[in-house]
Amino acid sequence: MKKLVLVSGSGRGLGSSIARSFVANDYKVAINYFKSEEKAHKLCDELGSDAYAFYANVSNKSEVEKMIAEIENKFSQAPSILVNNAMTDYVFNGDDRKFADQISWDEISSHLDVTLKGSLNLIQALIPSMKNNSYGRIINIGTNLFQNPVVPYHDYTIAKAALLGLTRTFAKDLGSMGITVNMVSGGLLKVTDA
Repeated sequence: MKKLVLVSGSGRGLGSSIARSFVANDYKVAINYFKSEEKAHKLCDELGSDAYAFYANVSNKSEVEKMIAEIENKFSQAPSILVNNAMTDYVFNGDDRKFADQISWDEISSHLDVTLKGSLNLIQALIPSMKNNSYGRIINIGTNLFQNPVVPYHDYTIAKAALLGLTRTFAKDLGSMGITVNMVSGGLLKVTDA
C-alpha cells in the first residue's frame, strides 16, 4: 500500500513542488490549502488519482481535526508522513522589510499562529494514528535565516526558529514511538509565489 503524505500549504509555491515530488516517487498526497483553492484543485488534476485537496486553516484546531477525518475517509488511511509547510501570507521583498524598531507583535504572532500553532495542531491530530502504527515521519520546513539572518525578515525568522525548538523537543518525546521529527532548512528560493 502506498504511504499517504499530508503537505500543509501545498496549493502553491514550495508546497506544491513538495507534493509533486512525493507523487512522482509513488506516494499518495493530501494537499492542504487555505486561500489557494483553485491552484490546489488544478494541482490535483495534474497529479491524478494519488492526490486530493483538503481545505483547512491549520491554525484552527477544529478545522484541522475535520480535515484529518476527511483525509482518512477519502484515502481509507491516515497520513503517516506530515510535511509542515504552511505559513501566513508574506511577501519576501528585501527592499520592503521592517526593522527591529518597526516590527509589531501582531506581525510576529501572525507567523507564530500558522507556522508554530498550525504545525502543533497537525502533529497532535496525527500522533494517535502514528503511535498506533509505531510509524510516523514529521518534516518541518525551516529556513537557514535563523542561523544567518542576512535579510531581517524578523517575523518569518522568529516563527521558524520557534519551529526548530518544537522539532527538537518533539523528536525527543516521540522518537521512542517510531515517530521521527526533523526539519529541512534551505536558503531563500530564487522564485516563489510569495
